[in-house]
Amino acid sequence: MRHRNASAVLALATVFLAACGSDSTGPGSLDSRAALQSLALGLSQFLGAESPTTAEANATLSAIAPVLHQATVTIDGSSQSMYAIGFRQTFPDGTCEETLFIDPLFPPQPGVCTPPALEVELLLWQSHSASEPPDRLILVSAEVGTTNFDVGTTTFDVSSQNLPGDAFYAEGQEKIFISESGTLSSSVVASNQTCSLPLPPYAKSGTCSYARFTEQGSIVFSDFSLNGTSNRTVNLVIPSITLDGLWLAITEVKPLPLVASVAATLRNMPRASATLSGR
Repeated sequence: MRHRNASAVLALATVFLAACGSDSTGPGSLDSRAALQSLALGLSQFLGAESPTTAEANATLSAIAPVLHQATVTIDGSSQSMYAIGFRQTFPDGTCEETLFIDPLFPPQPGVCTPPALEVELLLWQSHSASEPPDRLILVSAEVGTTNFDVGTTTFDVSSQNLPGDAFYAEGQEKIFISESGTLSSSVVASNQTCSLPLPPYAKSGTCSYARFTEQGSIVFSDFSLNGTSNRTVNLVIPSITLDGLWLAITEVKPLPLVASVAATLRNMPRASATLSGR
């Protein structure tokens, strides 16, 4: 599960491919709540029985809505205004993926401790209606500092968390693109203002703070399709932008058995599971 966040990002991207409308050239005139409701709609369609409760969804929307703004990026040379939010999740020192996510079918090797990686998530999207999923979606998993997205040249050293970043770009109903190269520089500064956010199932306790994210870089995406691939690529340029978001500092973790949850997820994400096995 060392790519836990990247897998979640891919699953989230698959949500929107199932019911995307026509392409949009901008986020439109939706307010923050409507834009987030569009985002939540796709998530609930994907998760089904695993969806958050109404209270959890409302708490999350309430936490994010005040800091949701728009950012301008460039996609294939065209300037695009998109809703943007940042999220960072940190764990206590000494946390190991092997003891945090328990899979009886794959017991960890003795003495192996893989620290959680890809702590920073960026989400950019365009929506035209609160009652429909987003039209265009960019999801990025990275680290604080400089993250390399070139899987072919990055050395996989889990002990130093030298892992490639993951990013996904979706447009239209059947178009998904996976990062193949590029770099992103990220910095995150937490504020003194706290927020209320439901804890993930692997967290026993934690604190949420509003934070400021500064991002700059460029990512090249390659086309991916279950019906075959093309040679098309998408070039994303993120100028030096500043956006708001949330920082969840987990202070105490608890083991999370994976078998049942992974099985439930795979039943609901045939495209995502095929992509994961292909990558």
